[in-house]
Amino acid sequence: MMKITIVFASMAAFLLISCSGSNTDISISLKTGQYSYIISDSSGNPLVEGIMKLDSAKNELYRNNYKVNGSFTITKNSADTSYHGLSSLNAGELAAYYNDSTKFININTNPRIADANVFINAYVKGKEIKGGWNFSTFRGTRNEGGLFKAVMK
Repeated sequence: MMKITIVFASMAAFLLISCSGSNTDISISLKTGQYSYIISDSSGNPLVEGIMKLDSAKNELYRNNYKVNGSFTITKNSADTSYHGLSSLNAGELAAYYNDSTKFININTNPRIADANVFINAYVKGKEIKGGWNFSTFRGTRNEGGLFKAVMK
């Protein structure tokens, strides 16, 4: 009887441990890690290049929706400094929301500030994230934006 109780208790403990897991879901389409990215104007001319690192994707919202945290660096700026987004596109922290059903990600490149941010709206396709960006202010989205592409390293 004592052996059965020990075996049952061990199985129950194993089941609880294996079901508990963390908030990070490694089976989603969006993979954490480093990506090389390019932010271009609407004609495809590169404006900013760098490295984007996605550190975590946590299912904190509701089914298939994830809060993503990470950072980015800028390795190259173009000579074109006329676009408004340049003033708020500084290397540092980023925050995003990702929906694994639609494969859509919305990235805020400056989550600590509410005004004058560059937002990236893109889709995950394998090891690529492709879409567009826009510059948004309290007065609304400016008529400025372009293309975004990131490839996992």
